Amino acid sequence: MKEDPELQALLQGGQDDELWLISYADLLTLLIGFFVLLLAVSPPKMAQFERMAASLSGEATPLEELKDKVDTFITQEGLQQKVLTRQEADGLAIEFKDALLFDSGSADIRAEGNAAISSIARMLQTLPSRGLVIEGYTDDVPIRTARFASNWELSSQRAINVRTALEQSGVGRERMSVRGFADTRRVDLPGSPEEQRAANRRVVIRVE
Repeated sequence: MKEDPELQALLQGGQDDELWLISYADLLTLLIGFFVLLLAVSPPKMAQFERMAASLSGEATPLEELKDKVDTFITQEGLQQKVLTRQEADGLAIEFKDALLFDSGSADIRAEGNAAISSIARMLQTLPSRGLVIEGYTDDVPIRTARFASNWELSSQRAINVRTALEQSGVGRERMSVRGFADTRRVDLPGSPEEQRAANRRVVIRVE
């Protein structure tokens, strides 16, 4: 029986059209392997996953809701110049200016600062699974006293005291860690030298 040339051409053409599927499947496999490797090298934080999910659903993330609560508290208490919040790649940063928390050259938290920390601690307890990193910073003016040999000791002790205040307000100690940076993480802002130094004297609570 003689084969139909048109049928043979049609069958051959169909096979050629399906060859792209093999290349496409290979490409997908390589891409999946690449993303798995990226995740293994640098695991994304929960906040990054939540932002991706929120971008699809249109809903606010838990950290965005926490930021709104803290911002409302800041406005109600008139603390806009002393406390600020910002969303960062790894989570939410709550920054306290040292004028709210400490007297000059001291790591002892003032009564006004304790009240603010206690209120924010209650908000932090709404997300009990989140890690908290408390970071202390100073300006570049050297310090050398009987208590603090340098800005390293001052920044670390201030962060430790804020951590202690959070724990006393009910935040689980297992959630928290502390870092002291002295004057090594400078924030460059416009203004006079004293205004720039004031901007660098701070304690930051990072909610991961």
